[in-house]
Amino acid sequence: MMQRRKVVITAIGMVTPVGGNATQTFDALVAGKCGVDVHRDSGIGRRVGYVRADIAAGVHPAQVRMMDRVTLMAQCAAGQAMAQADLDEAQRANCGVFVGTGIGGVSTLCEAVEAYHGIVPKRPLLVVPATMPNAPAAHIAQQLKSLAEAQTYTTACSAGAVAIGEAFRRIRDGYLDIALAGGVEAMLTPTIVAAWTQLHVLCADPENGDAGSCRPFSHRRTGFALAEGAAMLMLESADHAAARGAAPIAELCGYGVSNDGTHPLRPDSDGQSLAMSRCLADAGLSPAQVDYVNAHATGTLVGDRIETAAIKRVFGEHARSLPVSSIKGAIGHTIGAAGAIEAAVTAMAVSRGIVPPTLFFESGDAQCDLDYVPGTARALPALTLALSNSFGMGGNNAVLAFRKDGHGIC
Repeated sequence: MMQRRKVVITAIGMVTPVGGNATQTFDALVAGKCGVDVHRDSGIGRRVGYVRADIAAGVHPAQVRMMDRVTLMAQCAAGQAMAQADLDEAQRANCGVFVGTGIGGVSTLCEAVEAYHGIVPKRPLLVVPATMPNAPAAHIAQQLKSLAEAQTYTTACSAGAVAIGEAFRRIRDGYLDIALAGGVEAMLTPTIVAAWTQLHVLCADPENGDAGSCRPFSHRRTGFALAEGAAMLMLESADHAAARGAAPIAELCGYGVSNDGTHPLRPDSDGQSLAMSRCLADAGLSPAQVDYVNAHATGTLVGDRIETAAIKRVFGEHARSLPVSSIKGAIGHTIGAAGAIEAAVTAMAVSRGIVPPTLFFESGDAQCDLDYVPGTARALPALTLALSNSFGMGGNNAVLAFRKDGHGIC
């Protein structure tokens, strides 16, 4: 059997509703800031988590016109990670690309349909290359001039985590030495928001904005705030990183996946607990070794209860003393990007020894009775091992494990 190689994270690029890069995002989350607000497009009609950063900075206007927002966002995050990593030509050529997205270039698709029906003016645009789900991965691979594989995963809300997990396996098992992996989503259009409204999963906007829209694990929670964003992680074998003098942020040490096999919309605690257990087994860890869980926790009534039950099943009595938090109250639910953004935040939490809070938490749900790090970030100096949960519509579950490396602080 091939010996498994240690995999480390050496760079992170990120654009979210609370920051234009990874550091800004993490600092804002720790500070308790919220990026869910009324969108500048009045047609959207509800609070969402939208990116304020200029994701097209440095891109030629002609290129901007030919790319969907999802690809621009992915390129922006990838460019940050590439700049941090500072790879040479050969390293870039051998760098794999793994991207998760829930739906791809849907903004362009909506515009094309509306233009066809005369609702909006037509503009010169090649619709197919802009809307294909693998456009973000293809453009990133072109940025790198990569000759390695460039893969796309569309497993709904777990897509970003799956992309990172599959890249992790390629490096751990010796198929690649280095890969750029993450997730992206940009679907904030009136049409798509209306489609999500049909499912009755979006949160009600509060009369007082300070009360929060999305309120994970809370009594009287009403659902999630739809959001956009991207995160890209540079993954390398520890030997490859050391050979080029790159300081690891954290180690990615485990990956577990499962399928619920039950219902296309309703999550299942058996499937979720199986993914967590498989992740721990993959990393050779016991539940008692885990110091923190970054929960999927979207803020829906059923979903948060099911995830809480799954955590209890996996961790037993340890669950009572285990900090569990969700960042979706701060940034909303970024669908295909969620697993990647939350993975990046979890890796940075392990590196820094502090975990972000669950914003707007209100106790009172008897089935959500764990330590959800309410309201305020918490310093955990002894934080060594953390899990990041991602559970996708359709029953796809992905869990990643991160361990403090000790060589670098992000």
